Amino acid sequence: MTASFVTQTTNDNHIAEKVMPKKPKKTVARTKQNQNALHKNKIEALQALQNSMGKLHVFSTQLTYLIDSISDTVLLNDREGRKLITNELTKNLFRQHDLNWYGKADIALAIARQQAGANHAYDEMSLKSELHSALAKRQFKLYYQIQVNSDRQILGAEALLRWKHPEYGLVTPDQFIPIAEQTGLILPIGIWVLNAACKQLKLWQSDSVKKDLSIAINISPSQFSHPEFVEQLSYILNKTGINPALLKLELTESLMLHDISNTIEKMEMLKSMGIQFSMDNFGTGYSSLFHLKKLPIDQLKIDQFLMRDIVIDNFDAMIVKAIVEMTNKLGISVTAGGVETEQQFICLKRFQCSSYQGYLFGKPMPLNKFEELISQVTQNGQSTKEIIE
Repeated sequence: MTASFVTQTTNDNHIAEKVMPKKPKKTVARTKQNQNALHKNKIEALQALQNSMGKLHVFSTQLTYLIDSISDTVLLNDREGRKLITNELTKNLFRQHDLNWYGKADIALAIARQQAGANHAYDEMSLKSELHSALAKRQFKLYYQIQVNSDRQILGAEALLRWKHPEYGLVTPDQFIPIAEQTGLILPIGIWVLNAACKQLKLWQSDSVKKDLSIAINISPSQFSHPEFVEQLSYILNKTGINPALLKLELTESLMLHDISNTIEKMEMLKSMGIQFSMDNFGTGYSSLFHLKKLPIDQLKIDQFLMRDIVIDNFDAMIVKAIVEMTNKLGISVTAGGVETEQQFICLKRFQCSSYQGYLFGKPMPLNKFEELISQVTQNGQSTKEIIE
């Protein structure tokens, strides 16, 4: 005991270690270290992307591993951690390559599926070649993610592109859309998507249960800015004979606000045909509510980034509520995108959003599964909640 006492009294640092709890200091230091590492890695990832556009899966994997190395407490439970992972640089990286941040676990799972189903190191030349043949061989498919109203009644779906590769299975858009944009293949692929969606609307038109369902389609900037886009879409509408009010074109904020006068002119031409417009991912770009009164849009889709914390953060909830109220006063309906929890849904219903989309109601699914879901809802009187659960 004496020796122990002497050790303690002659070693102030040792006393401090025994008396003072070490965890808070280490936690703070570790958090700062993780944050600095994340900032540095994101910049390096951006530089790597610029030098290797044909290997996006490498970027996705590296970023995922980094995210997984940081504790959930820092990333998800801590407000500053969430700001760190959802700041503008990270969002721009994901948005640039059509990746959506739905939370750490979902991203990790998505990348794991990519690695398990496609242990194939795509280089740019092989991907270009395979994209050319994919279109000719009809390997592209549309998946459908349901959109519902406040009573969970199905209003329609967003059509999402998938590549059904004969050897590697489903290839997700983040692996091929950037190359399609870079090579110009996005134009014929985009026309295929429009054709496929309109043909599906035509089939539903003769079905009493599905005749009022709408389909929303994401339009790429290069496709929308193409000088023949209006003419091409007009031809498809005339050929299929669909009700154009059931076709909704989703455009990003940045697309709409780039050369805004020409964008408005083209949108007005398409609206004269009966086409509906939605501003996609509102809250991730740089638009303001001031621009909404200028743009001829019918719908605004609030991005998940903006409403992630509305259940636990009163300030975030007030922002979303204000956006919904002012947007509704402008005669523009509001869709909440990326709804994942029942609590978010209840909160958004109080704010009077018009429609909802997200994993809570259903993941993107092939056509046969989507139509099965509709049949179950209509024939058995079940709600989408009962079926999904």
